[in-house]
Amino acid sequence: MITTATRYFRSMVLVACCLVAPVTRAMEVSYTVALVRPTTGLIDVTVEIRNASGASLDIAMPAWTPGGYGMRWWVKNVQQLHAEDGAGRVLAARQVDTSQWRISPLAPMVKVHYKLYVPKRLMDDVHVKLMGPSTFMYVVGESPYPAAGPVTLHIEAPEGWMIATGLERLKSGVYAAPDYDTFIDAPIEIADHFDRMTFKDHGANYEIFIRNAHNYDRDNFSNTIKHIVSELAEMMGGAPYDRYVFLMTGQNRRGGGLEHLNSTNISFKRYDSSASSDYRRLIYVIAHEVFHAWNVKRIRPAILGPFDYSRPQHTRNLYISEGMTSYYGMLTLARQGIWTREVFYEELSKEIKSLQTSPGRLITSVEDASWNTWVTPGNKAHTFIDFYTKGNLLGLLLDMEIRERTNNRKNLDDVFRRLLAEYGLPKPGFPEDGLQSAVEAVTAEGKGDSEYTQFFADYIAGVVELDYDRALKQVGLKLEITKGDPEPSLGLETEVEGSVPVVSAIDFDGAAYNAGIMLRDILLTVDGERVVEQTFASRLKSMQIGDKVDVMVMRDDRILTIPLILETHRPATYKIIEDPQAFPGATAVGNAWLKPYAPPFK
Repeated sequence: MITTATRYFRSMVLVACCLVAPVTRAMEVSYTVALVRPTTGLIDVTVEIRNASGASLDIAMPAWTPGGYGMRWWVKNVQQLHAEDGAGRVLAARQVDTSQWRISPLAPMVKVHYKLYVPKRLMDDVHVKLMGPSTFMYVVGESPYPAAGPVTLHIEAPEGWMIATGLERLKSGVYAAPDYDTFIDAPIEIADHFDRMTFKDHGANYEIFIRNAHNYDRDNFSNTIKHIVSELAEMMGGAPYDRYVFLMTGQNRRGGGLEHLNSTNISFKRYDSSASSDYRRLIYVIAHEVFHAWNVKRIRPAILGPFDYSRPQHTRNLYISEGMTSYYGMLTLARQGIWTREVFYEELSKEIKSLQTSPGRLITSVEDASWNTWVTPGNKAHTFIDFYTKGNLLGLLLDMEIRERTNNRKNLDDVFRRLLAEYGLPKPGFPEDGLQSAVEAVTAEGKGDSEYTQFFADYIAGVVELDYDRALKQVGLKLEITKGDPEPSLGLETEVEGSVPVVSAIDFDGAAYNAGIMLRDILLTVDGERVVEQTFASRLKSMQIGDKVDVMVMRDDRILTIPLILETHRPATYKIIEDPQAFPGATAVGNAWLKPYAPPFK
């Protein structure tokens, strides 16, 4: 449960009344955001600090955003920073690090002013979206962490605009949070109009704010979301918040989402049909982000809270935080009947295909991919592994492994409930081996073999191929892999940059690899005819396997002609199907696996 700022202030008053001679007063930090002319791309931010101690104070801008594991250096958007005391006298503001300033001398009240550049996609003449880490600097406390204490926000918005946020509202335009981490974890959408829907579930109030026109049936859309949150709350033992806010933006392309403590920020393709694949993806993104309210926001690796916003926060467990959230996003939709079983199996099959066609799965472990997510590999095309995808499939494998070992008495749901009980916020997060320990404990409770050392060594710390058949047979399913007809191939992949096809990946020990074609070569001609991305695949199919062709490439400033013999390529399809030879009892396990916790979707 999130402690509200109101309760915090009341408790502080009570404590102050009980003390005869308080020695110090708690530092107070408040922010003011002025949206003077949104079309300029600039907003005015003021940070007001009272009762700070010492000869000076440091103020810093986060260098990254929780949930987005990469260095963004948000200081790049800060300009014209200056400081003054309560009387308007100028204070020195000296930059002492990439994202940090030192203010001196210290006064009873310090005001730090800066202008912030906000990109057009986040601000225009009808809306402003404020993402906390890229907007609000913090007073550095026990370095490198933000100073403790409550935060207040004043928003000066154009007249008539609405404000949507998960922050606690004190009065019109004024919001509060118990601490900086909570404060910047609540995105703020300010707009001239929202389509707003509300509902209640499991004692919590839900608000849906949608900006930009869309084609979805309001009642059905709201009902779908209600069933998602109800299913997850029932599975996890109740909602971990009093209020939850969906901030949703329609756009002319696919979108994505970012999780927060009691809200989520989701973009989606507008003017779409509820029968489309993009709508299917949108509903999945919603389920994924809602489960994040438990997994990563409250069940998290120890290093992910309290936050050090100044440097990378390495953990080997993002496959849990992100990948297994993907697993439960899909599983929730299947359990509720929002997705049919066939759709669920189809989406799992896509995940398997994605992993099995990634060369990096044989080179990079999912733990290493998690640890190194802060840097992009130089040889990404051949070494990259998506911890979302592999983590999703590891969720499936672990779920089935626990069910098999315990004769279906325990499962992965029990593991996450255990992690929540042992490590859930405000407790410290789980250690690096926390998942394995929880899996072993749950399996032991279910009277099963609780030794998982080899499983984690092979599939998580190592690069052993995932055993899908072993997992799927537990629930009466199997993976059908069908090889397509042989096709001629160069043994490479391209992506268009500008107007030219550039070699983006090369099959190991394939035709292009052995002929000496390199990554980043520009593909010009094959047998004297220009390579045009839109038609080249069809053109290749008209050729013959074993044909010798001359491939002309541009490599830096040189034009090279490289002879190459077309190799055989047989594209594979992956499909999860019901196994007609499933062992007795597998159907019952499968039904238990997909049994809803809450009344199913209608």
